[in-house]
Amino acid sequence: MANRYLSMTSHDSQTTSPEAFALIPSLALVGAAIGAGFLAAIIAGLVSGTRVHQIAPWQVNFVQLAFYIGIGAVLIPALPRVAGCSLEDLGLRLPRGRQILWGVLGVPVILVVTSIIGAVITALYGPHEQTALRMLPSFNTPSLFLTFAFVAAIAAPFFEELFFRGFVFNAFAKRLAFWPAAVLSGLVFALAHGDVWALLPLWGVGLCLAYIYSHSRSLWASMLTHSLFNSVSLIAVSLKDHLHP
Repeated sequence: MANRYLSMTSHDSQTTSPEAFALIPSLALVGAAIGAGFLAAIIAGLVSGTRVHQIAPWQVNFVQLAFYIGIGAVLIPALPRVAGCSLEDLGLRLPRGRQILWGVLGVPVILVVTSIIGAVITALYGPHEQTALRMLPSFNTPSLFLTFAFVAAIAAPFFEELFFRGFVFNAFAKRLAFWPAAVLSGLVFALAHGDVWALLPLWGVGLCLAYIYSHSRSLWASMLTHSLFNSVSLIAVSLKDHLHP
């Protein structure tokens, strides 16, 4: 049952390596990728003169982008070895029209899911805006805002989908049925953002993205949904700050 979902995301390949997503290589790749990300972020921070308690908006963009690039530098060459198949078979083939449609139609679904969860949290505990969005007013020049938007709408969707859906979800799906794999990978995705008030909404986002990835058989579909969702969130917060400074 679990292998069925892995093969779905592998474009109907007839064979799946029995060594695919073995526990030790998978854990080693997690450690190596995250370690490379933090190393790249530290180097970027040192190069840019970043201080933990006095970090400028441009330094935030620079360090965050370095973090993603560091993860990608390890993940992109190593993931095919751990997965036992190519990146194309994991969902990075050129997308077809149906897969693009999955990516577009996923956005309103995620917006509804996060709106419902957010409304419940607000009703119970009061309003709590996501940490990353609270920083948005500090990116108050066109260059800062565009750089922030690039990280949020391009870099984050690409590297996060490759890691959390292409790697983490598939590693769980090798051993579990779809929904347990989606729930666990979504939880990892939410926890990785380190924002307690955004935990449940991001968990919902992770579940939706796993569903889109698995059923579209394309990482580009979940990347597109992720990118459009982040873009809509940026626009909404920007308009709110502009209308209610």
